[in-house]
Amino acid sequence: MKIGILSDSHDNLDNIRKAVKAFIEAEVEAVIHAGDFCSPFFFKVVGNLKSVCPKMYAVYGNNDGDRVLLSRCGHGFCEFRDVVYKLDIDGKKIVIMHYPDVVESLYRSGDFDLVVYGHTHRLVLEQEKSILLNPGACSGYLVERATIALFDTQEMKVNVVTL
Repeated sequence: MKIGILSDSHDNLDNIRKAVKAFIEAEVEAVIHAGDFCSPFFFKVVGNLKSVCPKMYAVYGNNDGDRVLLSRCGHGFCEFRDVVYKLDIDGKKIVIMHYPDVVESLYRSGDFDLVVYGHTHRLVLEQEKSILLNPGACSGYLVERATIALFDTQEMKVNVVTL
């Protein structure tokens, strides 16, 4: 199964559209967002994605102001959690957070196959027995390049995509 992963989209609608296009082309079956959507505008440009990908899993970031409206706009497609989202997708244990505070410990614990976080806008990809991933910033703000990631649950492989 392929999962699209992004973080820190910060209302950059052009880059969100590029991410959606990449996810559709990769035929992802789920999407993970590690926070900082910023506003519900995000959901106005993901319409095509919903037709091929039934579910998005997300945590709120520090810049997600109107959480109620974000949740309403994503209803039926995106499930939100406040701080930590633990889930099992295709037999893989995944944890999603916005902040990097404890991700290294979670990664080293061996309790998860994939640890995803955002906030720093910096791409991080470490893989030993499990995978530690910050997909970078979809927005491209504060970094040289805007990035997202594609995760294959069968191959346990991450591909980074530059938008």
